[in-house]
Amino acid sequence: MMIRLFPLAWPLAAALALCGCPKPPAPTSASTSAPPTSAVQAPKESVAVDVATVVGTWATADEQGQPFEIVLFPGGQAVSTWTKGPAGAHGGRGFWRTESGRVLVFFQDGWTDEISANAGGHIHRRFEGGADLGGKWKTESSARKLDGDGFTGIWKLNKEPDGSYLYVALQSSGRAFSTIGGGTEGKWALAKDGALCSWSDGWNDLISPSQDGYQKRSWVGPTEQNATPPDISPAVRVGTEPFSITP
Repeated sequence: MMIRLFPLAWPLAAALALCGCPKPPAPTSASTSAPPTSAVQAPKESVAVDVATVVGTWATADEQGQPFEIVLFPGGQAVSTWTKGPAGAHGGRGFWRTESGRVLVFFQDGWTDEISANAGGHIHRRFEGGADLGGKWKTESSARKLDGDGFTGIWKLNKEPDGSYLYVALQSSGRAFSTIGGGTEGKWALAKDGALCSWSDGWNDLISPSQDGYQKRSWVGPTEQNATPPDISPAVRVGTEPFSITP
């Protein structure tokens, strides 16, 4: 997050000269070192957010200390890998914007999340629906931006017989959650070809780049070579394509 500090206006310097006070030194050129961080709710006119450094995956934790991520996409869409709510492995959907030196994320469930800088790095705060965003928050935890692996987030996979889609939530901790059976937990890790998810029923899902974007290959057994012919379907990282939400 970049912070821009503006020099004193010239009318103040003139006023100081008239009252006999020493003339303030002329402003120097901008330093090439990293700018200092600001207090959390700094005035709008003194703080600017570098959007290029905001986009990406932010790791944080909920009020019970359970890690999850907020993924901010270039088009203003946001996706959460928090799976404890009714949506489960579908995760959360929302939109984000910058305001007063912070990032505000407005989620479909009515909650608003804030990511802002402090002296020690970044913090994540959550406000209940209808709360004053300049007032007291409900929860607070540290936040850090992850070096992108390109897989952490929510993935829409193959279409189910009832017309719905399979969704998988991949958290940076290595935990994986699926919508199968009303909610299934497994684990995932980066593999040679992509993100390999392993489930307790013996199934494996590999999400990997393909000619048209990404695909998911599923098979039973420890390795694909020793399994039945794999199930192959398109895979889409939620947030990379436009979505709509109902408040």
